[in-house]
Amino acid sequence: MKKRLFSVLLATAMVASMAAGATCTTVSAAEKKTIKFFHRFPDEPFNSFIEDKIAQYEEEHPDIDIVVESAQNDPYKEKLKVVVGGDDCPDIFFSWCGEFTERFIREDLILDLTPYLDADQEWKDSLMESQMVNYTLDDGMVYGIPFRLDAKLFFYNIDQFEEAGVEVPTTFDELIEACKKLQDAGFTPIAYGNQEKWPASHYIGTINQMTVSDEVRAKDYTPITGEFTDPGYQEALEYYEQLIPYFNENSNGIAADMARTNFCMGNGAMYYAEVIEIPYINNPDTGINPDLNFGMFKFPEIEGAGNPNILTGVPEGFVVSSKTEYPDECVEFLKWFLGKDVGTEQAQTIGWFNASKGTTDGVENQSLLDAYDVITSAEKMGPWFDNALYSTLCDEYLTDVSDLTNGDITPEEAMTKIQAKAKEAQKLAASGESEE
Repeated sequence: MKKRLFSVLLATAMVASMAAGATCTTVSAAEKKTIKFFHRFPDEPFNSFIEDKIAQYEEEHPDIDIVVESAQNDPYKEKLKVVVGGDDCPDIFFSWCGEFTERFIREDLILDLTPYLDADQEWKDSLMESQMVNYTLDDGMVYGIPFRLDAKLFFYNIDQFEEAGVEVPTTFDELIEACKKLQDAGFTPIAYGNQEKWPASHYIGTINQMTVSDEVRAKDYTPITGEFTDPGYQEALEYYEQLIPYFNENSNGIAADMARTNFCMGNGAMYYAEVIEIPYINNPDTGINPDLNFGMFKFPEIEGAGNPNILTGVPEGFVVSSKTEYPDECVEFLKWFLGKDVGTEQAQTIGWFNASKGTTDGVENQSLLDAYDVITSAEKMGPWFDNALYSTLCDEYLTDVSDLTNGDITPEEAMTKIQAKAKEAQKLAASGESEE
C-alpha cells in the first residue's frame, strides 16, 4: 500500500506559511478521491513501472489518490475471488478475460465500459479490435482494457537444433521427429515445469483447438452447456501423451519459471512459452541469458476437426468494479494508463505491449517485435484454457492432465472424470450457485 500522509501534511504546512494573497492549488486529504488498485506484478521491473506511472498520474491529478496493492499470481487469484463481491473490492483490478471475469459479470460486479468507449470514438479507435474482442461479450458489453498482449509459441535453441540437424517443425509428426533427433543428440527436447498445473492447460488448450471444432468448443466452454463428449478431447490428450517422453524428468515437480531458466541455460532445446516471457530471457538488464541464440515458432499443426489457424493467447488487462464510488475517474485513469503514450514507454521499459495501436517506437529487442507481429497478424486468438473453463471443471481437468503426465491415468480415464465434472458444472451454473 502507498501512504502519503506525511507528504500531504508537509504540503499543507508549506501552504500555510505562504505570503498573503498567494494562490493555493493543493488538495486536502479530505478532498482527495481514493481509488484502490490491485495488480499481480509485484516483481521488478514491472512493479516499479506501474508505481512510477501511478505517481505521475497522481502528480498531474492532485485530487486523485491511487492506493496500490499487488500479489503473486496464485495468491492474487485466491484473494480476488474473495474480495470482488465484498466491501473491500478494489476499484480497479487486473483480471483475465473469459470465464474468470465473466463469473463476476453474471453477478453484476464489473462496470460496463461500453458507454465510455462509445462516447469517446478517438479512444475506441486507438485500440486494436483484434485484442478488444477478447474483453467483449456476445451482447457487446466491453468489460476490460488490455494491459499486455500475449500468445503462446515454442521457443527453441537455434544452436542445439543445428547441432542435432533439426529443422523447425510445422506439423505434429515433425515435432515428434525433432524431439527424437534432439534426444539422440544428447539434448533434453522440451523444458517443462507443470508444478502449478496451468502450464499443461496451455498444451491441452492449444491441441483442443485443432482436434475439436470451434462450435463444439464454444458450447463446451460455456458452463451451462459443457459436456466434453466430443472424441477430439480424448485425441488431444493422446497427442499430449506423445510429448511426455520428451519432457525433462519430474516435470510435475518443477515450477514454470524454473523450466524457463532451464531452457535459458541450455537444459532444454524447446520451451512452450508466453511471449511476455521474452524480457525474462534476453533483455540486457533483466534477462537470464541475454546471449541465448533462440527463435520462435507456432505450435505445429495437427490434422483434425478444429482450426489450426488459431493462435493460443489472449491479452490480459484491467477491469473496474461496478461498486466503485468513482467510475468516471477510474475509466479516465485506465484511458491514460493503457493508452498509446504509456504503452509505448511500457514496451520500451519492460517489454510488454498493450492494446493501443502504434506502440513499437523505440523497441530494439527483435524478439519482442517478432512476437508482436505474430500476435497482430493472427487470424484468430484462442483463450487460455484454464481461464476459459468453469473453475471446478478446470481444477478437475488440470489434475487429470497432471496425473496423465505422471503416467497414473489414461486419456480415456481422464475424460471420464472430466465429463462427470462437466455435468456437475452444468447444474451449478444453471442454479446460479457459487463455483467455489
